[in-house]
Amino acid sequence: MKKDNILVSVILSVYNAEKYLAQAIESILNQTYSNFEFIIINDGSTDHSLELIKKYMKQDKRIILITRENKGLVYSLNEGISLSKGKYIIRMDADDISLEDRFKKQVEFMENNSQIGICGSFIEIFGKNKTTNIWKLPIHHEALKIKLLFGVPFAHPSVIIRKDILNKYHLKYEEEYKTAEDYKLWSKLVDYTQFSNINEVLLKYRYIETSISRTADKDKSDKRYIVLKNIFTKILYKLNIKNTEDENRLHFILGLNERIIKEDIDLNFLNQYLNKIIDANKSVKYFDQSLLEYFLSKKFVVVAYYQFKKRNYQVINLITSKLLYKYCFYIIKRDSY
Repeated sequence: MKKDNILVSVILSVYNAEKYLAQAIESILNQTYSNFEFIIINDGSTDHSLELIKKYMKQDKRIILITRENKGLVYSLNEGISLSKGKYIIRMDADDISLEDRFKKQVEFMENNSQIGICGSFIEIFGKNKTTNIWKLPIHHEALKIKLLFGVPFAHPSVIIRKDILNKYHLKYEEEYKTAEDYKLWSKLVDYTQFSNINEVLLKYRYIETSISRTADKDKSDKRYIVLKNIFTKILYKLNIKNTEDENRLHFILGLNERIIKEDIDLNFLNQYLNKIIDANKSVKYFDQSLLEYFLSKKFVVVAYYQFKKRNYQVINLITSKLLYKYCFYIIKRDSY
């Protein structure tokens, strides 16, 4: 079968997204790769989203509309996947923009790399009051696997997934991990397939302060912490690590630079904790040891930098930390990661 004849299923969940929805839909309909079905789930919108979708349906028969009461993103994504007929699932969000060659490049990559089950890309982040910048994610499986320790290795709306991997292992998004449903799915998928990111921008990601994930992270309750802890502790179990509550809190903070900036972190405790992970991996060899040491030493330096900026000069007492010197050594080889 020619690569441009492979059916792809695009899944877009829409909830009160009229402001940016036309741009998102048009970026899909204008793809240079044309053999796709476009499953749009109107998840109980109360604005003019449904009218917009119906307008585009009249123009393009590839659009398949599901409209019903609001059931949430997790339910909608699983519904779309269950109805899909394509070899590949492509994710899209209602406020983002896919570049016109995205599908073509992702399908070609997946067809040429049969060991890869999920592939994302670099993204361009833009939005009101947001400086445009490029988010460059790791591109190789072993580095992406390590990134799972603290968070997501993909920009969710940039991914393409082999549907047969999901079917074979009965994998889906899980409601109990709402706001981190992608992180949970990736943490399961990593045991069955390999990961990759294409090292070029294929999606423009709109930064919105009121997005679900950002709102969840600003929640002052422990909901976000509990959800993420339930995911990363299962990854740590693969290293035979069982954390104390203080270590879990530290691990949670390390998952996001915005949290690192806000918190006062004891660098001695941080140093001990990161070395605990490094030492544990030496026994089980779950992660590539060299890459793990690079990743954690970089994490250490990032935290030390923000602590120093806050005039927390305990960093000076850790000038002899092995992690600091490991980072200086590994940064020279960073292009290989």
